[in-house]
Amino acid sequence: MTDFVNEIIEAAEKVTGVALDKPVRDKIGAYFEYLLDYNKKVNLISRKSEDSVLATGLVETYALYEMIKDNSGQFLDVGSGGGIPGIIISIMMPDVKIDLLDSTQKKARFLNSCALHLGLDNAVAIDKRFEELPVTKKYDVIFSRGVGNFEVLKEHYLKRIKNEGRVVILTGEDNSKIFKDYDIFSNPYLEGRIIVNLEK
Repeated sequence: MTDFVNEIIEAAEKVTGVALDKPVRDKIGAYFEYLLDYNKKVNLISRKSEDSVLATGLVETYALYEMIKDNSGQFLDVGSGGGIPGIIISIMMPDVKIDLLDSTQKKARFLNSCALHLGLDNAVAIDKRFEELPVTKKYDVIFSRGVGNFEVLKEHYLKRIKNEGRVVILTGEDNSKIFKDYDIFSNPYLEGRIIVNLEK
């Protein structure tokens, strides 16, 4: 692992107060290195602030992990982009199956390439829009880092979770009014970020 990537993970561990298990830490390090190398060719994350983007992404993913770690089955990451949080969750929860959804073909191509590179047989990318996913496929957990047009997308979330399923959205507290009818939790590690939990 490069010093640069090691420092990113150390910064995240300092914020959460949790030292990751070595196999998980090493695989997250390998993911970050692969992402940073790929990012030189294809713009997946901001090149100006790669370290802070990855450290914050890891911290926020850990907060998500704490919420869903007791869930199992089939997960969906909506708008997976560069793989945060989906790839990290697939590393931390190897027993679940995760669909990484991104409508941008080059990002979906990266996600599948990354999963193959890391040996993640529990993660697969789908290059479709959320609305295009068949409603016949139901998920135990759907998560997203961002909101999009929630009022439009809300029905698509609810149609695609199982009866005992849940939707978890990681977003900024400035969006809290949008989610006033749902459970809202302050992110314990990141000021100004919230975690929204929706269930049927």
